[in-house]
Amino acid sequence: MRMKTLANLASDQPGRKRRRGGDDDNFGANDDDWGVYRTVQTGDQSEDEEEEDLSAGLKNIEAQLLQYDTTFTEHNTLEAQSDWTKSLLHAFLRGPRPFDPESQKEAHQIHLNVERIRVPEVVFQPAIAGLDQAGLVEIVADIINQRFTSVQDRDALLRDVFLTGGNTLFQGFDERFSRDLRTVLPIEATLSVRRAGDSLNDAWRGAAQWAREPGFAAASVTREEYSERGPDYLKEHDRGNPATV
Repeated sequence: MRMKTLANLASDQPGRKRRRGGDDDNFGANDDDWGVYRTVQTGDQSEDEEEEDLSAGLKNIEAQLLQYDTTFTEHNTLEAQSDWTKSLLHAFLRGPRPFDPESQKEAHQIHLNVERIRVPEVVFQPAIAGLDQAGLVEIVADIINQRFTSVQDRDALLRDVFLTGGNTLFQGFDERFSRDLRTVLPIEATLSVRRAGDSLNDAWRGAAQWAREPGFAAASVTREEYSERGPDYLKEHDRGNPATV
């Protein structure tokens, strides 16, 4: 509409189509020609007014649809579709409950979504956190199937798998560990899993008890050994990783 107005105002004969090769285009040669933009700017209807008319017309149509079309509901209106608080992104950022933007308490809350699943899942799949490492079940399966070659020793170990440590307190950890470990074990193997009474402190209590035993000094690394060999050095002892079967 605006381009048509400009063309009419710029033409010496408004409303008449220009033919190819016709009058020369000398618009702008006269300073008064530039007044056309002021005419357009102060036209009968601005863009804002046009948008208001379109919005009013759309609301009128939606009102008729709500009255006569049973399949058209408030949720289908443009206002409802454009409502930020009902968008999926808002649900991810602010949660599924109503959000008060004026509340400082709600504005500074941190809502956890997929993080609640991804964080504990790192124990089983370190790759999702960018770590090139084996998961818990893979490590356990490697120890059982590769190092315990004797069926009797393997079965004795599987009859009493002991879970301890803070990570075992994740909801459903026992079931997930047992289910995944079962998939890599021989079908005839018997698996029994139990949890520590105090998963957070049992490891510390066990280490503290071991530190009071006479053999602790022979199995520990002295300050001199650490300074000479570095942090990667680990003295083997009867409670270390190497398993003798």
